[in-house]
Amino acid sequence: MKALVLAAGLGTRMKPFTFLRAKASLPLFDVPFIHYPLQYLSVNGIGEAVINLHAHPDSVRKVAGNQYGNLRISYSHEPEILGTAGAMRKAAGLLGDEPFVVMNSDMIMDIPLQEVLAYHHNLNSDVTLVIMKDARFAHYGGLYFEGDPLRLSGFRSGPGESYHYTGFQIVSPKLLESIPADRKSGIFTDIYPSHINDWKIHGFVYQGFWKEMGNLKEYLRTSLEILRNPLPEHLQPAGASSSLISNRADIPKDAEIFESIIMDGAVIEGGSRVEHSIIGWDVPISGRIRNQALARGLLPYYI
Repeated sequence: MKALVLAAGLGTRMKPFTFLRAKASLPLFDVPFIHYPLQYLSVNGIGEAVINLHAHPDSVRKVAGNQYGNLRISYSHEPEILGTAGAMRKAAGLLGDEPFVVMNSDMIMDIPLQEVLAYHHNLNSDVTLVIMKDARFAHYGGLYFEGDPLRLSGFRSGPGESYHYTGFQIVSPKLLESIPADRKSGIFTDIYPSHINDWKIHGFVYQGFWKEMGNLKEYLRTSLEILRNPLPEHLQPAGASSSLISNRADIPKDAEIFESIIMDGAVIEGGSRVEHSIIGWDVPISGRIRNQALARGLLPYYI
């Protein structure tokens, strides 16, 4: 089985770091973001991952390579961003003729893949969306599902109940020919609304661990939550550390670091204090820094 890992976004909400490289290459516990979905796919028996790319593509290729454990890696480069549906269509030649996984590259979860696949096959689904029911996600809007089994019934409104989409789905390849080629198209704005009545689009309800890193606040918050409550061993990529402070940063003993991410090559001067901040590669720090995201040569962003 294959998977499409979506990593072609501009990373707008992760500036200033995405001025320099793709979001998927940013560190989480001293390994790149992209290693977390690759770790999940690897331990769940996926044979090949296709990663779509746009901004700073070489930064992702450099950290992901062509192999992760037993997982083969290939790439689908988009000179212009195509949206989720467009990305699926462009990568169709790499995804084969069996149902495949589509997942975001900026989330960590432990979705029971074999259960989702069995659900997809037993219902002869065209699409199976993994969804969650949780008050935490009320501000997202949501997708509406009704019936038993749950079937997609609306977008932002509709019959049934609202659920949060996790960013993970199983897609049957026969649907790809319905997506326009070489044109930007959204899966929930252009494609699924047009086929809500003639495609079998089901929802699989997941109630387990799920974290996202879509913006600076989520990046720091998720990092701190995992620091306090480490991931299960099977979700931890090889080489992941137990600290948010890179061992390749220069930090004297009299510097104080509180609830912060410190990346490779950062230089913290003696007596400095860093609180609730993200300090990027090779950034020099002196004095007190609080609630800031700092990348070398760029003005600070505030968290």
